Amino acid sequence: MAATFFSFAGAIWWWIAVGLLCFTLVCGLAQPFVQKRRARAAAQPPVSVILPIKCLDPGFERAQASVFAQDYPDYEILISAAEVESPALEAARRLAAAHPAAACRFIQSQGCAAVSPKLNNLAAPLAEARHDYILTKDSNITLAPDALAVFLQNFAPGVGLVVAVPVAVRAESVGGWIEASIINAHARLLLSASTLGLGFGIGKIMALRGSDLERAGGVAAMSQNLAEDTAISMAFARIGLKTVFAHETVAQEIGFRYLADVYHRQARWSVIRRTNELISYPLEPLASPLPAAVAAALAAPLAGLSALTAFAATLALWFVAETVFAALKGWEISIWSPLAFLGREVVALAAWLRGWTTHQVTWASQRFDAREGVREAD
Repeated sequence: MAATFFSFAGAIWWWIAVGLLCFTLVCGLAQPFVQKRRARAAAQPPVSVILPIKCLDPGFERAQASVFAQDYPDYEILISAAEVESPALEAARRLAAAHPAAACRFIQSQGCAAVSPKLNNLAAPLAEARHDYILTKDSNITLAPDALAVFLQNFAPGVGLVVAVPVAVRAESVGGWIEASIINAHARLLLSASTLGLGFGIGKIMALRGSDLERAGGVAAMSQNLAEDTAISMAFARIGLKTVFAHETVAQEIGFRYLADVYHRQARWSVIRRTNELISYPLEPLASPLPAAVAAALAAPLAGLSALTAFAATLALWFVAETVFAALKGWEISIWSPLAFLGREVVALAAWLRGWTTHQVTWASQRFDAREGVREAD
């Protein structure tokens, strides 16, 4: 009786997981066309682009140079850092000097009111931005020349926050390819959510109006949450403004990554997601092929298959489906992709399990408690 129960439970899990995979594949392919029909704003108002920097991340100069190359009529660039001198600041100054026609300012941002180091870095440039429309992006996000125009196009009536789905590019190590696989698996899910009309705060790149941010409570309203992107999205929802994904993705530079760093970063975001996404976090394994393969092994007797055959076939078919999807989207594929696919599952599942065991995370060499009312941990 117990064996029969687990076989049927495995079959139900497998069908749900595979159904979800097929659904997200279709939605992910449809998203650019569906969202572009919603993106009807024609105005191109002046924009303040904020670049908070700290470390000289992989692809830093390429990513920051893409901001200076925007095909947009009127925008300023504000580069903010807590440090007075750093390798990242030196590289940013060289880029600014190479583009003397750009309206670019450097701002020292030493805020400490928020628990999020990133939000502290954003506080000063948000206050000094000359324009109401503001775009912020991380230093490893590379923009297409029309990115600013695309973001502004998505400010339809009722929209307060526009974000974009990051897609990993230019991985240069096994750890890098594993992280790229994690990011691109998330990208497919986010594109599917966008197709359904759902939006979530994604802090890699965000566009908003400063006036809306003030109505939502300003920086102070988000200061006690490590996930400032989620906090902003939720604050906008409280004043009746939606968060939407742009109809074009952005490139996230990966470069060389150590596997240990990949795990610790994923574990940190798992803890933060568990704090902020109480409903979806427990369901995350449904979108993962490894639990689906285990479910297939349990259900194998119902189909007259061996457990090993069902397990291996599920992983193989899932990998083929993701690879075809990536090819159709124009995302990067390499000889490392099979290894990255398997490594991703181990790292992601370990990070997800870690999310259930602690509230503490390490970010920018500081320890935090990720719960509401977060403060620096002792």
